[in-house]
Amino acid sequence: MSNTIVVVSDRNYIWGVWLLIVSMRKNSMNEPVLVQGEGYEESDIAVLKQFADVTVLNRQNNSGRNLCCSKPDAMLLPETDYVTWVDSDSIFYGNCSRYLTADPDHIHVEVRGLKENNAVFSKCYEANDPYGSIPAKVLDTWRKDIGENTEPALRTCCSTCFISLHTSHRALLEKWRDQIHKILPTDNVGVYDTRSFAYFQTDESVLNSILCFSKVAVPPTGNFLLDKDPHAFHIHFAYRPKPWQMWNMYSIKHFDKTVELVEWAVANGYNTPGPVPISLHRKYRTLNHILARFGKNWTRAKKVLRRLGIKIR
Repeated sequence: MSNTIVVVSDRNYIWGVWLLIVSMRKNSMNEPVLVQGEGYEESDIAVLKQFADVTVLNRQNNSGRNLCCSKPDAMLLPETDYVTWVDSDSIFYGNCSRYLTADPDHIHVEVRGLKENNAVFSKCYEANDPYGSIPAKVLDTWRKDIGENTEPALRTCCSTCFISLHTSHRALLEKWRDQIHKILPTDNVGVYDTRSFAYFQTDESVLNSILCFSKVAVPPTGNFLLDKDPHAFHIHFAYRPKPWQMWNMYSIKHFDKTVELVEWAVANGYNTPGPVPISLHRKYRTLNHILARFGKNWTRAKKVLRRLGIKIR
């Protein structure tokens, strides 16, 4: 059984892609990695390709949409048995290879619990919507836009920071790609688009609409495997700022795990994407824990750091 890890990023996330690849190779995860770069420079390509079995495809984004909308396009490229999407602001702790893929009849993706789903859709609920469900008005829009099945196959939505499926399900990826082109505007307003209550999570909303109502949908696994083993799990740095910029109170608990990756890479002769930022230096551990309290106020925190004479990338 072969599997390819796929990731997409622009230059702002080159440190994220580098950390992800380091986390794999440090933990003896030998899957080939396919990186879809956006506007990479030669130095960016070189710093990623120094690792074994890494392919970098560089392009200019002509669609105008945010890069997150390129997920299905990138996932259609590998020819391995499985393809696994991983967000470029995440790492693996331990060897997670055995947890990446599920059986061929299911998509391995995290299905949100009622509490988390309720928080995601908190601004969309109306009086008769059950707690934690996908709001009725969202389902109505998705049902109309997909135009296939009438009853939703999901009660709550899936997160798209990690997706793995057998490549026999190309029809799902193609539907996702085509539906993104059909539904989402061509401008780039970021990962979230608050102009649409049904598609405010852009590519994620589109995928969930397909999983709910399309005939090509693949059912999610009943058990997400990447958060069960305390010695091997996936870490997603979901909030800003990112670790290579500054820590926040959500991510700071992973400071040591992340810095260990940088130390391992440097000790083994690998080049970094640039000077190692203070956020990834162990000697600044105490400072980083203090600054993490200001992570939510990233713009304000950058001003404080500049006053301290610390440059921010």
